[in-house]
Amino acid sequence: MIWLYHEDAPWEPENRGPGAGRVLYWLASTIAAVILVFAIVDFFTSWAEGHPILHIMGFAAAVVVWLVGRLCRSFSD
Repeated sequence: MIWLYHEDAPWEPENRGPGAGRVLYWLASTIAAVILVFAIVDFFTSWAEGHPILHIMGFAAAVVVWLVGRLCRSFSD
């Protein structure tokens, strides 16, 4: 299939302003990054105390928050 017009190409993003989904995605990404930083700090603190246990719930929570942000972005944009 040949695309005749630039607007017909589905892979090209439209030049729109930030929508609600994009704002929610960046908010969720920021929250996930903060959770990830706290999980890493907790790991190194536990390691320094002699308990090198990786608390996977912090990392899992960061991934879930990020995925929810991606979902909001994909549904609203």
